Amino acid sequence: MSQRTAPTPPAAPAPAPAPDPAAADPRWWAVPLAATLLAPVLSCGAAVAGDLFTALPVFLAAGFVLPLAVVAPGWFLARTVRRRRARVRLAVTGCVLAAVYPLLLTQVAWMYFFVMLLTGNVRA
Repeated sequence: MSQRTAPTPPAAPAPAPAPDPAAADPRWWAVPLAATLLAPVLSCGAAVAGDLFTALPVFLAAGFVLPLAVVAPGWFLARTVRRRRARVRLAVTGCVLAAVYPLLLTQVAWMYFFVMLLTGNVRA
């Protein structure tokens, strides 16, 4: 009588080693570049959607400058894997600010108007 043995399953591949946090990130530039290009497009799109270019063109300058000011430190952070998360956070924050700034500007203007109206500082 021969004994049958169950076939052994193939060995699982060894897990890939975790990247060294101090190692250089070869694609460090991808996230800041994407945010630098996307932030003005989002600002312009949000301003056009809210029809603010005709009403408040001077105030919209901050809608282009502030998001880029938030994204800019991502270009100067250490180019390591450890700083990747910070670069992504700065990029996302800048893009959200670019998309929300015109709406925020409109809400502040309406709130200012109603406060002035309710306190009697606006006369017809």
